[in-house]
Amino acid sequence: MQPDAEIVRAVLDGDREAFAALVARHERAAWATAWRVLRDDHAAADAAQEAFLQAFHRLADLRRPERFGVWLLRITKRESVRLGRRLASGSGRPLDGDGGEARASPASDVPADAEELLAAVARLPEHERLVVALHYLEGRPVAEVAAVLGRPVGTVTKQLSRAIERLRVRTKGVLG
Repeated sequence: MQPDAEIVRAVLDGDREAFAALVARHERAAWATAWRVLRDDHAAADAAQEAFLQAFHRLADLRRPERFGVWLLRITKRESVRLGRRLASGSGRPLDGDGGEARASPASDVPADAEELLAAVARLPEHERLVVALHYLEGRPVAEVAAVLGRPVGTVTKQLSRAIERLRVRTKGVLG
């Protein structure tokens, strides 16, 4: 798998199509991050899409391309809060752009207990939440998660282990 930093450099060098690889790699984590704030599938999809647009337009501002995923999740969280405020004030609702039904979320294949599980993930300490998102939602190997976050592999392994134990306790019946 090509590292994020290489893809970011390709996009910055003019290969706009390469950004699709970043979207494919990070869309589930962006959606999950937005969902934790908004608690709505369609609003989360809208917030994640807006975050990707902002990331694309601000890609040249990214100082550490190897941390694209973390940077994107910060943008996603900010955009989710902004959208949540707008929706709460009644000044807008998420649509698919043509006034029709909101589109399906990228996590539509998540089991029915996903809400409880995502809520439990949202309550994890930030360092554990990040490793869970990168490893389980984005499907990155532990070594790559460690490289992205600049942490030793053993630290990431321990954080994943602790996070899974916390999730087991908090989601009795969901994780088994």
